[in-house]
Amino acid sequence: MDQTNGGAAWPEPIAEFYERLAKAAKLALDPPKVDVGMTPHRTIYEEGTMKLYRYDAPKGPERKKRMPVLCVYALINKPYILDLQPGRSVIEDLLNCGLDVYLIDWGTPTEVYKDLTVSDYVNGLLDRCVNKVIEVSGEKKINLMGYCMGGTFSTMYVTQHPEKVKKMALMAAPISFDSKNSFLNVWALAPGFDAKKIAETFGLVPPDFFNSGFALLDPLRTSYLKFKELLFRLDDKEFVENFLRMEMWTLDGIPMPGPTFREIIENGYQKDMLVKGTWTLDGKPMKLEDITMPVAGIIGTFDNIVPPECTWHAIECMGSKDKTKFELPSGHIGLAVGGRSHKELWPRVADWFLK
Repeated sequence: MDQTNGGAAWPEPIAEFYERLAKAAKLALDPPKVDVGMTPHRTIYEEGTMKLYRYDAPKGPERKKRMPVLCVYALINKPYILDLQPGRSVIEDLLNCGLDVYLIDWGTPTEVYKDLTVSDYVNGLLDRCVNKVIEVSGEKKINLMGYCMGGTFSTMYVTQHPEKVKKMALMAAPISFDSKNSFLNVWALAPGFDAKKIAETFGLVPPDFFNSGFALLDPLRTSYLKFKELLFRLDDKEFVENFLRMEMWTLDGIPMPGPTFREIIENGYQKDMLVKGTWTLDGKPMKLEDITMPVAGIIGTFDNIVPPECTWHAIECMGSKDKTKFELPSGHIGLAVGGRSHKELWPRVADWFLK
């Protein structure tokens, strides 16, 4: 690159900066292809846009019969954040530790599914997936691991169908909503925030609605700092590819059916009805004290989307005598993709499932 200014040399820092900008422009115009969700798997059940995956066990000597764990993901983004890339994959970690791993991919709902309710997900789709895992694995009970709203759904599910679940792990799951430590909780209580109007206006609440809110939780990081870091690490191929994977996932959102959105906001964020025991599903109360199987909380202490108390306080309200807390100095997404998570956290969670 010509590092001169009308015959005079640019000062070295300015020349380096312009060189970085040129590399950044090239990256933006011609980004490398990155793959996600690479752990081998097959679809064992599908219904509408939803698919249930079973992951292949690692090759090698046969191990003892594997304990099934069904991963229940949220409704807002795609579930491949749990299988982002080799070496940063929760799915891979659980498989390597000897578990039989399944995952629900809710898919992208179309207008046909805009009227789905919480009951349709919990007592309908989730229950049929659990039944399929029981059938395929040959076990009478399975384990559940719910991430974010998938943890909310898992908690609801075990209040209705406790006979089908052996253990439940809740990963950054919003269950107790009485917190001022996330703007999401504060905004939901703001005067004029009308979940009914939002649901009726959109039908399917679009991903941009959610992404704009998440971006405002840490606007400096999401609009400037992450790109500044990228600019100064353009020569780090591994970093760039991981950055592109995260950007792809962040922008790869899915819409949420209006009735489900409204129920989560009104009964959860605004009225905290799960902890109070006043939320019903198909006329049956969902009471945390009725949950008696072993329960674990997987918590990021710096989570600004689901603060730690939103998961752990709910677990404290459960009837189980066997409660385990797994904590990591991490944010909401770092639990799934952070290097420390894969070294320190997930082997311990897998051991807990296997005991």
